[in-house]
Amino acid sequence: MPDDPPNPVETLPMACKCNEQWVKLCDDFVDLEGECALLYELLISLNQRDLPLDAVSKHGLDRFGSQLKARMATFKQQLYKLRDG
Repeated sequence: MPDDPPNPVETLPMACKCNEQWVKLCDDFVDLEGECALLYELLISLNQRDLPLDAVSKHGLDRFGSQLKARMATFKQQLYKLRDG
């Protein structure tokens, strides 16, 4: 009985691996862009209302902002990794 079958990703030529990485990076960018647009719309809405934020809303906004910042850092690292190849 043969050993484990080869991993198809490991047997792909380097160009194919780069293409897969590029597609994944593009997908990540689209997701991130959507979240940035949501944050932008949220901030515009908050700016236009006259009421101050309650504690729960502040917490939610802080949490969303922190998660978005972490995703931006991850995306930046993906770009550097792909660039350095």
